[in-house]
Amino acid sequence: MKYIFTTLVLTILAACKCIDDNCLRALRAIADPGHPGAAREFCATHTAGGAAPKATPPHALNACKDNAEIASACSCIGASSTSFAKARVGPAAYHSTTSASPTSSKTPTSTKTASLTSSSKPASATSAQACALVSSSSSAQRAANPAATPMVAAQLAHDCLNSVPLNKAAAIKLVDGIVPYIEWQSDAEFKKKPPADYFYPPHDIFAAMASVKTNLQADKYANEYEFQEDLYQVFAKAHDGHFVFYPDALTKAFEWGRKRALVSISEDGTTLPVIKIYEDVIASPSTASVVVKINGVEASKYVAEFAYTASFNQDADAAYNTMFAEIAFTATGAGTGHGFFSGGGRMRYIYSGPNTTFTFANGTTLVTENIAKVKGSFDAVTDGRSFYAKFCKVPVLNSISQTSEAAEGNSEARASAANVITPGYPKPIIVTTDKVVSGHYLSGKGFEDVAVMSVLGFNPDDPAEFQSVVGDFFATAKRDGMTKLVIDLSANGGGLLLLGYDLFRQLFPKIVQEGNSRFRERDTFLAIAEIYSANTANFNPATASPETILQYTSSYNYRNDLNLTNKPFVSFEDKFTGNVIDGVKYTDLMRFNLDNPLNTINDTYGIGIDVTGYGSRKNFAQPFAAENIVMLFDGYCASTCTTFAEFMRTQGGVKSIAMGGRPQPGKIQGVGGVKGSQTRTYKGIYDDALAALKTASKAQAAILKRLTSYPIDRALDTGLNVRDNILPGNVKDGLPAQFVREEAECRLFYTQPMITDVTALWKAAAAAAFNGAKCAAGSLPKRSVEVENSERRSAVTPTVKKPTKKISTKNKSPAWFERHGRKAIV
Repeated sequence: MKYIFTTLVLTILAACKCIDDNCLRALRAIADPGHPGAAREFCATHTAGGAAPKATPPHALNACKDNAEIASACSCIGASSTSFAKARVGPAAYHSTTSASPTSSKTPTSTKTASLTSSSKPASATSAQACALVSSSSSAQRAANPAATPMVAAQLAHDCLNSVPLNKAAAIKLVDGIVPYIEWQSDAEFKKKPPADYFYPPHDIFAAMASVKTNLQADKYANEYEFQEDLYQVFAKAHDGHFVFYPDALTKAFEWGRKRALVSISEDGTTLPVIKIYEDVIASPSTASVVVKINGVEASKYVAEFAYTASFNQDADAAYNTMFAEIAFTATGAGTGHGFFSGGGRMRYIYSGPNTTFTFANGTTLVTENIAKVKGSFDAVTDGRSFYAKFCKVPVLNSISQTSEAAEGNSEARASAANVITPGYPKPIIVTTDKVVSGHYLSGKGFEDVAVMSVLGFNPDDPAEFQSVVGDFFATAKRDGMTKLVIDLSANGGGLLLLGYDLFRQLFPKIVQEGNSRFRERDTFLAIAEIYSANTANFNPATASPETILQYTSSYNYRNDLNLTNKPFVSFEDKFTGNVIDGVKYTDLMRFNLDNPLNTINDTYGIGIDVTGYGSRKNFAQPFAAENIVMLFDGYCASTCTTFAEFMRTQGGVKSIAMGGRPQPGKIQGVGGVKGSQTRTYKGIYDDALAALKTASKAQAAILKRLTSYPIDRALDTGLNVRDNILPGNVKDGLPAQFVREEAECRLFYTQPMITDVTALWKAAAAAAFNGAKCAAGSLPKRSVEVENSERRSAVTPTVKKPTKKISTKNKSPAWFERHGRKAIV
């Protein structure tokens, strides 16, 4: 049976011999998933003879042969309605699928459940109209509420996808078009042969891509959806926040989700965490029961294995954490505050079956129907073929010699989305306009001299304001007698790279950061580097065209970066030849030249500010001693966040605390996101090649024409990690930071108060860092520095020194973000 709400309904329908055919599905599609009232109202009037034929929804008329079939289907809907009413009796009523408002279950009540398994097999013949049903239902929902995202039953959406026919020729063309781009992935060989202590198994991205093509040629895929599922796994198994390809059929129409969110909390702060339903904990923390099984599997194992299917975190504990509700993610405004188990992340494109069954320690069971968010317009979609025409546009194949008008993906819209401070965060001492950075003071005995800076990302609307607010907070905190600092990097997915540099230098102005990085060399990369370096041989910033300035300030130009001695490279060969690891060619290690104003303070080509320690921002004083700073991680820290964290750890000597993790003892890593130095999109690389083609030789042009716009047109978004970050300890062996395990000194568990009050989290971190409180694993010795004043001054709201010019990132192009950094691609 498909499209059920509870397994109790399954039993009732079987008893009534209800056939889950297209007619019954069509009637259920009248209402939003989980809200069948509209379907019951229609059936009530229809069976009473009060509805004229024209009142029957068009999609129901198409699916049902006659009034007799409609009446038969309505009798099933009526039976299920009665069953729901009977099931929702007593204090355990919340644990029924149709309950939208959580009610704590105090009395153990058992519910018989049927064995339900998900299937990725091709849809049956009865699902031929699935796409039409999605179209009619989503259209009705949008008409009723244009601002809401329509939702349908997951099984219905899955049947729709399985009805989409495979375009074999276009699929092979897509695979062939992707290969020249993934050659830019900087750590491909290390993914194939990772070190022994790396959690995930080896993954050869080129062999995996070749396997997809072989399967296409051998007709192994029954439909387009099966092909794109397999293609998606080439990227999902890499577990890299910068490496992704979102194929069109898989990602442009639907996103999978669940109706319940989860939390992972320790009952007392010291015992291993347990899983509970988020809505239960919010409604009644004292009576919320522990989830012991999900779909018949031990709960933590099920959650972990679901996370591993497509997590962009390189660390297992970090991936596990993302499954659960966390207040910091709500604060980012990214819409993922309830955790990726209920929806979001890269798992939102992994089908999890028609429903989810929760088994509780108190003896109750909850079965919820999984949902699919209808993100794309289904206008004119009536079946699988029209779905393909709508979402899998197959344009004329453009080589690099032709102009492409392909639209960039929507990741930059995500990266620059407005951020909001939510309930659970205290009123800040100071905050940026976009709420990305906020400064706070803790209160209470033992915390009189502790300041907290929340850094939700390095993606502000205004980089100059970001820098100014950070500096003003440090100065004000010092004036107010704050001697200790907690830096909360929860939910920080990165952003503008040089803001990570600047934050480190504001804390340690006398330490020159290293920031070693390198590219993987391939023929297309080297062709662009040769052309850009030649084009900028006689560079004069006063007379150069904008295109020449962009080429000069790119890393393709050998003159723009610095070597390990912080000196310029003297030739093309000096930068681009001679670094070979296990037979693979890489560029020499390089560092950014932050003395070049075109890279920094220039508001067209740079980020509009001098990085602290350079230009106009020299001779700053260190605001806090290293031993009085602690970094607080939830494992999500990625991209620019990891660069900042590595500077703090390896050069600043700052300790860290890692929260949560899988329910097993021992220390965990704090930095669990992608550690690469730069992400690029296919479109960005394609545009670089277009510019290079203008002055390319015949041989260079032939190489560049391997890059086409076709995979760009067939994707929702794309990403590549093109630059490895190499830590000081790995300069000789060349191991990318992505594969270096770095455990935090202290591990703490989330507790129930932290779900709704971030200050509970901050105080737990400060107590462990500065007051000698015990860690769940590891330790942070009590610091020797005492409060300078017996009584702290009253907090004074500082006057923010407004930057002399406002540099808005909202108007910056995708190419600008590719140069300066964007968040890990969710």
